[in-house]
Amino acid sequence: MKTYRGITIGSGHFAYIQMDAWAEVKGAEIVGIVSRSLGSAQKLADQYKIPHVGTDIISMIEEVKPDFVDICTPPDSHLFYAKIAADHGIPILCQKPVAPSQEESKLLVQYCKDKQVPVMINENWRWQGWYREIKRIMESGILGTLFHVYFAMRPGDGYGDSPYPLQPYFKDMEKFLLFETGVHWFDTFRFLFGNIENVYCQTRTWNPIVKGEDSAIVQFDFSNGMTGIYDANRVTYMETVRSNAYGWMTLEGEKGKLRLDLDGRIFFTLRDGVEQEHQYEMPTGWKGGCAVATQQHFIDCLDSGTVFETEGEQYLVSQEIVYACYESAKTKCAIHVG
Repeated sequence: MKTYRGITIGSGHFAYIQMDAWAEVKGAEIVGIVSRSLGSAQKLADQYKIPHVGTDIISMIEEVKPDFVDICTPPDSHLFYAKIAADHGIPILCQKPVAPSQEESKLLVQYCKDKQVPVMINENWRWQGWYREIKRIMESGILGTLFHVYFAMRPGDGYGDSPYPLQPYFKDMEKFLLFETGVHWFDTFRFLFGNIENVYCQTRTWNPIVKGEDSAIVQFDFSNGMTGIYDANRVTYMETVRSNAYGWMTLEGEKGKLRLDLDGRIFFTLRDGVEQEHQYEMPTGWKGGCAVATQQHFIDCLDSGTVFETEGEQYLVSQEIVYACYESAKTKCAIHVG
């Protein structure tokens, strides 16, 4: 495998997580950082010993001639940077959500398609080590036919006058929990359990200084007959803030049930048995090694020419579920997806 040279665009909170991951990815090297803030870009570059720093993406592309760009900025800038990369024929790894609206998201994906430039959406949740292991457990057949999945999302970081200290702009988002966070689980549920056909959603805003919703309950109907619940609240008290798994999950089947703990440990109970822990080697790194795994997948697919798991058009389906949830909450009706 050749070494693919990339530019990271953005120097905020998540850029540091991605830079940590790039240091572990085989066949990739970040050689430039672009940010609207030269000072923050230089700070990031100094920490990771990146040689090229600037505020203008076109100048950086012309100087570095990268093999890919990694867009790690808020959604409202994604289309701008993606168009520039696509115009230069450069493959794109783009942070989620794709854009502030589904219409703009479709425009971004279509623009790249028209330019014949591959775009992968950086949706790393499905790459968390525990979900990959749960997928293997499911495929082994040990739980039999699957009936129901429940996830309680409880980061515990949305209370008080200064919520979301790592990403304070969250409090100003008109659409928040489902748009920014819930999509992680909608995409992961699709990875684990397949197509989602219908959703019924209720939302609330508990913290008065937050513009968007900070609590939601969503019921899913899957094409395979399963049902699911995503039960999310970012305000309620938690002893561990932003735990590894952000909450806990139960998965029920005909032969037994599985439980995912806050820290990423997996437990299962077979019919007429007792609960026991499923031992597995949890990848190191941020949230079960998901940033490294996602970015490695991007590089591996670039090298092999295979399709990304979360290529642009595929990921638009996960986002479609988000907007169906908002429509359901507004109309108080179940909404068909797709």
